[in-house]
Amino acid sequence: MRDTYSIIWLVAKWLFVVLVVGLPIVFTQWYRQYLKLPETITIASGTESGQYRWVAEELGRELTHRYGIKVSQLTTEGSGENALKVYRSKADIALYQRGTVELQQDQDGLVLGRLTSIGSMYSEVVHLVVDPDHAETSISDMQQFRIAVGPKRSGTELVATYLLDQFHLREQVELINMPLHEIRGAFLRDEIDAAFIAAGVQAPLLEHLMKPEADGSVVCVLTPIPFTDAICHKSGFLETYVIPQGMYDQSQAGAPSEPITTLAARAQLITSQTVSTRLIELITTVLNDPEFQRRARLNELLQGGEVFALEGLDFPLHPGAQHIYEPQLKPLLNVDFVEATEGIRSFVVSLLIAAFFLVKWIRDYRNRSQEHKLDHYIKKLLVIEHDQKFLDQNDQTDDRKRLQDMLDDVTDLRQQAMKEFTAHEINSDQAIACFVSMCHALSDKINAKISRQRLDARLRQFASQIEKPSTIK
Repeated sequence: MRDTYSIIWLVAKWLFVVLVVGLPIVFTQWYRQYLKLPETITIASGTESGQYRWVAEELGRELTHRYGIKVSQLTTEGSGENALKVYRSKADIALYQRGTVELQQDQDGLVLGRLTSIGSMYSEVVHLVVDPDHAETSISDMQQFRIAVGPKRSGTELVATYLLDQFHLREQVELINMPLHEIRGAFLRDEIDAAFIAAGVQAPLLEHLMKPEADGSVVCVLTPIPFTDAICHKSGFLETYVIPQGMYDQSQAGAPSEPITTLAARAQLITSQTVSTRLIELITTVLNDPEFQRRARLNELLQGGEVFALEGLDFPLHPGAQHIYEPQLKPLLNVDFVEATEGIRSFVVSLLIAAFFLVKWIRDYRNRSQEHKLDHYIKKLLVIEHDQKFLDQNDQTDDRKRLQDMLDDVTDLRQQAMKEFTAHEINSDQAIACFVSMCHALSDKINAKISRQRLDARLRQFASQIEKPSTIK
């Protein structure tokens, strides 16, 4: 039986050694694996003529140049489709127009908790352009108009239908879904009367759309949107924006010819909460680099800095972005690594606890199986206790000398035993407390016998003194 427990004890000790030595090595390898960047990522951007594509390509080139990450561009119809691509894990990051999910979540069943933000980049401005023949027509009077609203699920379509609802026109106009780069041709062919375009003012398609014909005639005219302040308060995601004079043509007949008051929504970079924290940290670093901002023409972000980047986000910050904007909150270990290894950590901790209690049980068992250091002293104490029973049996004996020797032996035995133990062992070991109690009890018993014999001797002496005078007479 003891051989079996010795084997168990040996195995437990070696298991503990293997865990102590092996865990740091395994931990290091796991941690390096989770810090490793992906070789390829996908960015859901937009059409080739939009600012989404321009910014996405600049970001892709920067990630490839700095970190060697290959970036593939996923051409989409715009913000709504981009959000769905990230939601369905078909893209790692995407460009997104604020308010898009709020406007489309009912029809597409998006779960907002799965999407996170990296930061705002620029303002997507709502351009309401009309046929030159309707240049003086207000949006409120556009009943029966044929209005182009961009592709389905694009940010343009969503914001356009929202604005038409605000002016109670949605059921009174003909909505035409078409790619934004086809709007110029549609005006020239007289297929539409007006169009909504939600895009950054740096988008190449706007320069192309506003460019006059060879004969100097204009294709379409920018028109203001009334009641912008009221619409902003109601929407919660739109902002008032003024397109300055000559924004798209610095010639004498510049477009627009005067400042245009309209609306805008922030263009943001979004991702899923499951995307690597390390990757998002690097993307956020690039996004906030002034040199990158200049190349990508993110002038608002360049001027506004982190304040602009963090204002008006539709979703909570991804932990990777939060580590850059709020570095004091960055944990010691990578968040992805901690989450991925939570089950392993629980198993290892449970294994260590089980090993600890196994070792403790084996050690206690071995201690119980072996002779206690007190056993020798207890046996001697029991011999003394046994011998003292036969002393002080009657009034005619005088055992005081032997009893006193026994009392001294108990004292010596107790002192010798206490020298074998530390103060901690004396305080925690119940056997020591029991031994001390036995010594006290035996000392009290021997002392009682010594006292009784002394008293008897005194009484006999006193009696003999009383009897002496009567003998003399």
